[in-house]
Formats: sequence, C-alpha cells, structure tokens
Amino acid sequence: MTEFLVLRLTGPLMAFGDVAVDEIRPTAVLPSQSLLTGLVANALGWRAREGERLNRLQERLVYGARRDATGVTFTDYQNAHISPGQTMWRYRTPGPLKRSGLKYDNVQRWRDYVADGFVTVVLTFVPADENPTLAEVGQALRRPARPLFLGRVSCPPSCPLYREETVLAASVPEALAAVPAQGGLGGDYLAQWPGDGPLSGPPSLAGRLVERTDLRDWGNDVHRGRRIVAQGCLRPARSGGEEG
Repeated sequence: MTEFLVLRLTGPLMAFGDVAVDEIRPTAVLPSQSLLTGLVANALGWRAREGERLNRLQERLVYGARRDATGVTFTDYQNAHISPGQTMWRYRTPGPLKRSGLKYDNVQRWRDYVADGFVTVVLTFVPADENPTLAEVGQALRRPARPLFLGRVSCPPSCPLYREETVLAASVPEALAAVPAQGGLGGDYLAQWPGDGPLSGPPSLAGRLVERTDLRDWGNDVHRGRRIVAQGCLRPARSGGEEG
C-alpha cells in the first residue's frame, strides 16, 4: 500500500495551463504535472532558478486529480502596456521593448480561468525515501514558505490546500475513489491518473488513455515533453466511509 496526501484545490479563480499559442492561454480541466511541482516547490521555499532540483521533484511526483465541482470557465481579455526597461512577466524573460526599440509595446492577451471550481488531488513521491519526503511536503503545505496560488498569482486558494488528510491505497485511482467528494452528492466524477506504471491501477480502472503536454524543463524555463495519462469517471466513497 502507498500513502497519498489529499489536496483540496478551490478558490474564486483557478487556471490549469494547457497548450498555448502566442498569447492565447487556455486552461485544462485538471491540474498538470508541472503545476503541482511548482506548487509543492513554492510551499518548500524553493526558487525557480533551482532547475535540477525542480526537474527531479517533477520526475518523482505521482498524482491523480478529480473534478468535484465544474465551476464556470471564462476568458479574460488583457491589454498590457510594457514600459521601457521592464521585463514582461517572468524574471528571466526579456521584454518586447528590447527587441522592438519602441517606447511602449501593447501586448494583447487572452487568459482562461475557472471560477468556483473544486478539484481533489492525491499525490505521492517515488521513490518514497528520497528528499523531500511525503511527510516533509505535508509539513510544508501546512505551513508554506510563501503564499500559494492555483496556477497564476491572481488565483489564491480560498481554504488550506492540505488539511492533514491522507489515504492508503494500492494505486492512484483507488486512492482517488477512497476520498469523499466535496459535498458528498454521490455519482461519477471526471478524474485523471497515471496511464502506466505500478500505481496506475487494476484493469477495471484502466480509463481512456490521452496525451498531456504538461511537463516543464525547469532548468531552461520552457515547457517540454508529453506523457500518457488515463482519464475516466470515478465514483468516490461517500462521507463517513460508505461506498458510493
């Protein structure tokens, strides 16, 4: 059996970055591998420039996610004016002014958000005895080194992400199914878990295999890499341990 931390992601706004073209930035339905890596690293107090450390954390992180409340997806149109000498949005990214030589550059952006959604995550690390351990991550999520956010800095959570919930299970989908859904309404919920490996679950929970482009090369500060995940509907346990 494997121990998993249970995270509850909810807030007025969330954004689970998906494949982007130029300044059109959609949101996925469920969080990505790189998003959860950044979330954990931020709680631990790590810096974005620690590429090797972050890449290793991303490799070890194994998780599943379930959408307990759909929320409402909307697009925010933004008109950003970048002044001389100012970088854009990331500390290592040169602003367009350095390329264009203009006094001001007008940047149009389209950003998707999910309002009032709720996502349950179960996560663990493989191998379990390497630092940071699951216990260390749990402690960091209880007392994060810095404020945490759900995909973008404009998306703070509305409650603690980790409420000292853990679950023991033989696989990721079984761990997700053991955690009651928010509200305990019963029924099936859209979920995602590893498409292969020892924690992917029994054949009865195989799901539909899909490709996600959700890995990050933290050392070079770019998105890269694809992986196969399973998606399907799970019926979680009811509150109090009764099976749904």
